[in-house]
Amino acid sequence: MFYRHLVGASLSLVVIIMAASVVGAQQAGLPPRVIATAPEQFAANVDPGLTSISVTFDRPMTTQGPFGFGSLRWAGVYPSTQDARASWSDDGVTCTLPVTLLPDVTYALTVNTSKGREFVSADGIAALNFALVFATGERTEDDFPPYVVDCTPPQAAEGVDPALSEVTVTFNRPIAPGDHSWVLQQGSGQYPGYRGGPPPTLSADRLSATLPVRLAPNTVYSLGINDIVYFGYKDTKGRPLLPYGWSFKTR
Repeated sequence: MFYRHLVGASLSLVVIIMAASVVGAQQAGLPPRVIATAPEQFAANVDPGLTSISVTFDRPMTTQGPFGFGSLRWAGVYPSTQDARASWSDDGVTCTLPVTLLPDVTYALTVNTSKGREFVSADGIAALNFALVFATGERTEDDFPPYVVDCTPPQAAEGVDPALSEVTVTFNRPIAPGDHSWVLQQGSGQYPGYRGGPPPTLSADRLSATLPVRLAPNTVYSLGINDIVYFGYKDTKGRPLLPYGWSFKTR
């Protein structure tokens, strides 16, 4: 389910398709992304008396809503209600959502997905997909979904060689062979893959995945791994990889 938490009066709906097509995007700079959360990512033993959670972006965002936090049922329970009203810090970088928590529950939510791109910067660039997971009880790393630990080119890299022919993500645990999900980030940059190219591959240890790409000079590229709709990457226990949005710019 996808919730739009009202702050203002306007409503925008963007449909994202998973394809290797290229979409227009502002090339002035890299898209916004979440750089901090409260609670922290994968936090355990969070106080169930907590009444709000927040996400902080790397720049001021548009603060007139509504804003779409999405549920991620296969990762955890959505921590808020449909009628909850999100609020913003005065500088426009932190969005706070009222929550109601219970003891010993794993919670999860998304920021921007294939069903909504409502978190945008003040200059209109959509934020990268992001998912937050935390728990109000004891948890180990293995209790949480698998996740991306590294990527090449690095997140927010600039000056990337446009001759680069592939991009790679690394996971915290082995991923099962089979389906894969590389997701377009509508409004955040161009998709680096291409129609008719070789399929993505897994490394022998299944700890990394590689996508063949075709890049152009001085271009912002953005892509995602898994999403609320597309979640082909799963660990050996069948648990989907946590959605991850990623961008870089060529020289």
